[in-house]
Amino acid sequence: MFSWDLYLVFSAATAEKPVSQSPSGNQPGHDDSDSDTEVLPSVWEKVSDKILGHMNGRFDKLEETLQAVQSSQKELLEKVETMEEQVLDHESHITSLEKTVSDLKDESNALKLKVDDLEGQFQAFLSRKGGGGKPTEFVKALIPKLFGKDSFQSPVVIDRAHRTLRPPPTAGARPRVIIARVHFYREKELILRFRRERQLEYKGNKVLIFPDYTAEVMRQRCEYTEAQQRLRELKVEHSLLFPARRRIKHNNRSKAFSTTSEALTFINTDLKNLS
Repeated sequence: MFSWDLYLVFSAATAEKPVSQSPSGNQPGHDDSDSDTEVLPSVWEKVSDKILGHMNGRFDKLEETLQAVQSSQKELLEKVETMEEQVLDHESHITSLEKTVSDLKDESNALKLKVDDLEGQFQAFLSRKGGGGKPTEFVKALIPKLFGKDSFQSPVVIDRAHRTLRPPPTAGARPRVIIARVHFYREKELILRFRRERQLEYKGNKVLIFPDYTAEVMRQRCEYTEAQQRLRELKVEHSLLFPARRRIKHNNRSKAFSTTSEALTFINTDLKNLS
């Protein structure tokens, strides 16, 4: 654009430049210094004005663009600052919520333990309430018949026994469960061990004996069913510790597990060569 303007200006200036004649009127003259001195300043002034006007226009547009960019940058910085404040606020809330959840979990676990303890105490209360009488005497007489008189050094002491709070069974139906409290812990453990080693019958009917645990403890123990089946298949000595810990004995070493996943991992890694 500048080149074209200059070209037009200089073309006009060149076109207006007079041609001097020689005295004879046939040859152009060579001394035109006065005319050039008058024309060139006006031409340069026009060119300078055009250039300055064009540059000023461009600078004005550039300044407007820069102002718009600065305004957008300022808005962006304000938004970023606002977002940073919100993130810090959210982090504070999340930290507070995590602490609350952790406290609630601890409180929930403590309440579960209390519930299990209260349930056990309630069952013991039922045993005391329903103790004595026929159920207690029946269990005392039943144990020697199931395991043999020589299985214990002395007669097993039964503190109390009672039937579960269910209606009497009809003819041919299953009898009601009897809950008995054995006085000595060692005798209770012997009874539980004997019932695993032999099949118990009374008057041709199968007798099953189970430890009296709370519902939560029974649920935790049932989770080891798969691990227990695998251990039986591998013929590895194992036992279940109270309330729900699986103990595995291998290579004259015992290892206890608190969860069924830990027990299965040990079986699938350390005992895989036994299968």
